[in-house]
Amino acid sequence: MDAPDVFKTAPREVTRYFEAKETKPSFDWRDIAPEEHAFAFTVAKSTGYDILDDMKAAIGTAIEKRQPFEEFQRNIIWTLHEKGWWGKSLEIDPETGEEKLVQLGSTRRLRTIFWANTATAHAAGEWERTERNKAFLPFLVYVLSTAERKRPEHERWVGIVAPVDDPIWKRLYPPNGWGCQCRIRQITRREALSLGWRDGEPAFVIKERPWRNKRTGETIMLPEGVDPGWDTNPGQLRSQNTSSFLHDKIEAMAPARQRIAIDDIVQSPVLKAMAEGHMPKAYLPVAQLPARLVEDAGASAAVVRLSSDSVGHILIEHAERGLAIDDFRSAISVMTAPAAIIRAGSAAAFLGVAAGQWWRAVVKSADGGREWWLQSFHRKSAAEALKVIERAKRSGKIVE
Repeated sequence: MDAPDVFKTAPREVTRYFEAKETKPSFDWRDIAPEEHAFAFTVAKSTGYDILDDMKAAIGTAIEKRQPFEEFQRNIIWTLHEKGWWGKSLEIDPETGEEKLVQLGSTRRLRTIFWANTATAHAAGEWERTERNKAFLPFLVYVLSTAERKRPEHERWVGIVAPVDDPIWKRLYPPNGWGCQCRIRQITRREALSLGWRDGEPAFVIKERPWRNKRTGETIMLPEGVDPGWDTNPGQLRSQNTSSFLHDKIEAMAPARQRIAIDDIVQSPVLKAMAEGHMPKAYLPVAQLPARLVEDAGASAAVVRLSSDSVGHILIEHAERGLAIDDFRSAISVMTAPAAIIRAGSAAAFLGVAAGQWWRAVVKSADGGREWWLQSFHRKSAAEALKVIERAKRSGKIVE
């Protein structure tokens, strides 16, 4: 079961999805709901073993450096041996209290873990690209698997054509099972019509079957031909749940993971969707304030939020000066490593360089320091920025 070509899309689209996951130990793969796998990295039988961070780091390196499975295995196998996570072992199932003989690490298990994580990262990266290009490539077509042994159920889906936003891609977006090598191709409306798509006609009627999770006792309906746990679209889950899921959890994350998760949000299509008015009455975490400012302000929160009410006028104002969503991403990135932070009452201005350009971003605290909100951003010349910094130094407003 070889790894997919995870770098068909831009590497950063793929790596960002994987990096933002938090580690979560589990005893059985059925202990974690399929939707959670879009946000959490887990390995079955990892409960009680300090291996998750090592495993995640090794897979992340493999994704970033385009390493094959064999190199990934060489890099992780001795760590797993040293920590006792290899071979068969008698373990206590925390769900039932029973002692069971279970398989910990093995070459076969490592290959499965490697494939599952690189495949879903690839799928999420492809979905991000799909969302970005859907204005001129608004349809997807299910194409034939590249596997030597093709699943008859999956072959029935070859040729399905539907708009990118069609609900069918929530459940039939590949991979659709362990080792599935099916693919999706993004196409124009003209090609969709030539392939038989007709407006108003359903793309495909999904037949379902019941599947009972013996761990939880829950019975769910799965599309016929889709393995349990694979009836999701990982990239779509991340983009749809960024606001509702990540923000609810983000304050409790460790600082390093919090920063990565926020970057995932800022770089994802969801920020653009909110800027275009598709997410009314929503807000997103868009930056993590340096600890020195949080302490200086006597605040209890470090996450900067952006509301849908403010993003519109911020971007509209700057659109008149030729600034777009990527400029906005650059502007707020200066808050991660600013050249200077200037305090002015409940507000703070960040000055720094991103992509060769000086920016000034302003945030304001609210609710007694329990919230921070992005107020504005402006492009500055180097001379202007340095003059502002020098003036702030003389007046003692720089946050050291």
